[in-house]
Amino acid sequence: MVRGPGSTSLDYRLELVLETIGDGRPSMTVVRYTRPDGTEQSLLVPVIRGRFGPPASYVRLLGFDGASTLTASQAVPVTSDSSWAAARVAASVGAALNEATREAWRQVREVLVDEGLRAVVDRGLR
Repeated sequence: MVRGPGSTSLDYRLELVLETIGDGRPSMTVVRYTRPDGTEQSLLVPVIRGRFGPPASYVRLLGFDGASTLTASQAVPVTSDSSWAAARVAASVGAALNEATREAWRQVREVLVDEGLRAVVDRGLR
């Protein structure tokens, strides 16, 4: 569900809810959207099973507007083989808006073997 700008924030936000989630590992979805200038933005959105309610994450969509298009990939489990560009991870961690999404990033961090990406997640969570 995309939520428009509110009284306290001018940014659009996305709540990503999964109906099912795998074996307890974090799952990752790639969300792509266009900015008003036509450039494409891509965010990694991790989702984990929470204590209450369905698995969900909440992120900020910087540069999104009412004319933007948005797509989301199918969620796939994060594995030790998962690899992404450091700049993409940094932007994605920085887009997290709630503790459930930050906790999902902490769990992703634990699965990753690449120390450089683990450090990027750590910096983004500070």
